Amino acid sequence: MAYLKQSWKGLLFIALAMGLNGIIWLTASPIVDQPIESTVGQAMGATLLLWFTIVFFLSTKNRFVTWLFTGLENVYTTHRALAMLTVLSIFVHAQLSSFIVWYFRAQAPFDPASAGGLARNLFVALVVLALLAKYMKYEHWRRIHRFMVFPYLLAVYHAFFISSYELVSFSVLGVWMMGVVVLGVLSSVYMIFFYRLTAFPYEGTVVKKTMVAEDVTEIEVKHAADYRFKTGQFTFLKIARKPFNGVPHPFSISGATEHSLFFTIKAIGDYTAIIKNELKEGDTIRFTQAYGHMTFADEPSPQVWIAGGIGITPFLSHLRTVETLDQHITLYYSVKNHRDAVHLDYFEGLAKKWDRFTFRYFESDKDGFLSLNDVDLTENPAVFLCGPVPMAKAFKKQLRRNDQHRSLEYEAFSFTGTLVEDAIQGLKRLHRKIKRD
Repeated sequence: MAYLKQSWKGLLFIALAMGLNGIIWLTASPIVDQPIESTVGQAMGATLLLWFTIVFFLSTKNRFVTWLFTGLENVYTTHRALAMLTVLSIFVHAQLSSFIVWYFRAQAPFDPASAGGLARNLFVALVVLALLAKYMKYEHWRRIHRFMVFPYLLAVYHAFFISSYELVSFSVLGVWMMGVVVLGVLSSVYMIFFYRLTAFPYEGTVVKKTMVAEDVTEIEVKHAADYRFKTGQFTFLKIARKPFNGVPHPFSISGATEHSLFFTIKAIGDYTAIIKNELKEGDTIRFTQAYGHMTFADEPSPQVWIAGGIGITPFLSHLRTVETLDQHITLYYSVKNHRDAVHLDYFEGLAKKWDRFTFRYFESDKDGFLSLNDVDLTENPAVFLCGPVPMAKAFKKQLRRNDQHRSLEYEAFSFTGTLVEDAIQGLKRLHRKIKRD
């Protein structure tokens, strides 16, 4: 429900684009006489191109996209869902192809019908590789995604050289389809060639590197330009030198001064391990604008914060930035064991200093997993959560079961989540719902 509330503008944008696409196709005039089944089949193929284009456009992470979906996490959710829908719809279009009246053009360099099958096979092959995202390095996964433009271009060639409609023309249909393709190509070209060059306008220097826990590194990055962000947001960092190689990665901002940003990073993967072992004071870091919608409203109502592991960083950012609290905040901080905890003395000190701040600390090895039963909701607080995906899903499920009217703002998303995982989870939810009914 939270996703729908936050993403309604983006979903409406997609729905309007699909509706306009359908109207334009159904009212266009074909080159040769044909039944309505042929028009529907070709309109379905055009819808696939449109979905391809939207998937590419969402991947650019531009300000308009993040505004439409009220946060980058919702953009990624929509991106994956639409990609999944596109995969399934390819086979629907293949079934409809027998009803389509093809208009072969003599000037086609090679068989456009074969290009359609090749586009389908190549796209499915790349998707299968993408399904292994969790088992490969992030940069390898990114490279596979860049190849998605090739089946897209083959599909464009297939559509434009075999359609019984004149798509290369100044008709309404022609302008619409050429516009869709141009947007898709430009979005893909931007991500492949220009994203790393243009999306990182801010530059800073690592002035301090500190180990704040066994596998947690905190870095202070001094920057010259005015950098605007809200506490709780994150940014993408890029380090040009080897072994970082300019690969962008997202990290929450864990604090700031007038000319410095802090990042508290746990070594949980290849890249974060390199930061722990190889990053040096004096290194140059480039970063993007700030993203994220979990920014802690300023109204005086009480708030409950739930942090799991390194998910403490957005809450740490807010506490480090404000001089006092305008509302009562209770922070529940859960880690596996004491070695994973960061800045415990700082939080405990704030709890003694500020009457409106309460700190609760849990170690799952000793206390068990933090659950809704451990959280005090008697003051009807707003609830914010940042932590591992299983933790966020567990709390979301518990809240839905015990208090359906309470909202939960959370950030717990994966940039390399796989389509197969999304599909399996969806089928499991459907199975549980059928069993309950």
